[in-house]
Amino acid sequence: MRRIVLVIALVAVAAGFAAVAAFPKGVSQGQLEKAGWDCPLVLGAIHCAPPGGLGRVLAGTAETMSFLVFQASDGEFIGTELIVRADVFDGQPCPTDPPSGQYTYLGPILGLDYWACHRYDSGF
Repeated sequence: MRRIVLVIALVAVAAGFAAVAAFPKGVSQGQLEKAGWDCPLVLGAIHCAPPGGLGRVLAGTAETMSFLVFQASDGEFIGTELIVRADVFDGQPCPTDPPSGQYTYLGPILGLDYWACHRYDSGF
C-alpha cells in the first residue's frame, strides 16, 4: 500500500513540475495572485501555490505541492519548491537543494508535517 501511495505521489510531483515548466518566463507574483494563487511570505521569500493549494497544505490533505518562489526584495523568480507530506516521504535525496542536498523537514521551522526540496539555494 505504501508503495502505491509513493507511486501516486511521484506521478503528482512530475505533473506539478510539468505544470510549473509550462509557465512563461515572465510570470510574476502579481500575475499569479490575479489568477487566484496564494503567495505568502515564508522565511524571507514569496512562495506561490496554485489555487486551493495552500489551504490543502495547511489542512495536511495535500500529499505533495509545488510552489513558485520569488525574492521578497525585488520579485525576481528564484526557483521552485516541492513539499511532500511526511507520511508519503520516503527519505529520497534532494540534489537540487544546496547546501545540504537533502529534503528539509518543515515541522520545527513552520509547524508543517512536510519535507521540502528546493530548486534554488534555500540556505537551510
